[in-house]
Amino acid sequence: MKQSPVTARLHRAAILGFAALAALGAAACPSAARAQLPPAPTPVPGSLLDRPRPAPAPQASPGDPAGTGAPQARAARRIAFGTAFRVGDAGHLVTNRHVVDGCTAIGIVAGNKATGNLRLVAADRKHDLALLAGAPGPSGAVLRADDDPVQGEDVLVYGYPLPGMLSASGQLGAGMVTALTGIRNDPDQLQIDAPLQQGNSGGPLLDRRGQVIGVVFAKLNALRVAQLTGDLPQNVNFAVRLAPLKRLLEANDVRYELGPADGPALSNQEVAARARDWTVPIACQRQPG
Repeated sequence: MKQSPVTARLHRAAILGFAALAALGAAACPSAARAQLPPAPTPVPGSLLDRPRPAPAPQASPGDPAGTGAPQARAARRIAFGTAFRVGDAGHLVTNRHVVDGCTAIGIVAGNKATGNLRLVAADRKHDLALLAGAPGPSGAVLRADDDPVQGEDVLVYGYPLPGMLSASGQLGAGMVTALTGIRNDPDQLQIDAPLQQGNSGGPLLDRRGQVIGVVFAKLNALRVAQLTGDLPQNVNFAVRLAPLKRLLEANDVRYELGPADGPALSNQEVAARARDWTVPIACQRQPG
């Protein structure tokens, strides 16, 4: 039967849609070459509205009749991914505490492996910050001299979200400061609308000069808020402000570089190039539980 032009277009659109879904499924499944790193786990929550839920009980399947769970699934629950950035010239990295909490080993992700042996130096539980050591590099982040962000100012985030599914080369996101306080009006946080995904935790929040003004750590659990309010929130994300980060560095005698207040504004490409030099993906291994 000959299809009408409208029917033919709808048919082609359906085929393309199924192809896109198939491509996404293929990207989400780790290949044998990446078997040493399990797929991205469920996110470790950073928001008060995004608390952890107990892992579901193993279900029996044709390949696992006892319902014990596949080795990859068990491994995924033991691995957390995040982002960290280098500060100073002695090999220190900053990330979120929730990314490295309870780790038996922490390494920098390179290809399909986590390499190096990072050491936890200090953690600030109140502000969800952690200081690591063991990652010397040619350059480090430049921090803004003042902790005085402006509502509406442009910001960028750099990190390694959704490992195993999205690009492993680092991703840049853009947005603005939407509020000068954070969750439940916390004055040590900022609210931003730059996109954040699993794996962005611990990455730098940057101004237009490429200077760090905070550390991204949380996104609102949109589905849970929708259950409570009947409305789906959009682009509600949070970062720790610069002052708590500076206090953590100074308390541990970590020297850091401050940027000039009158530095020139940079293009997105220039900010990305700088951040790529000192921002790294990290993986944390925990004991099976």
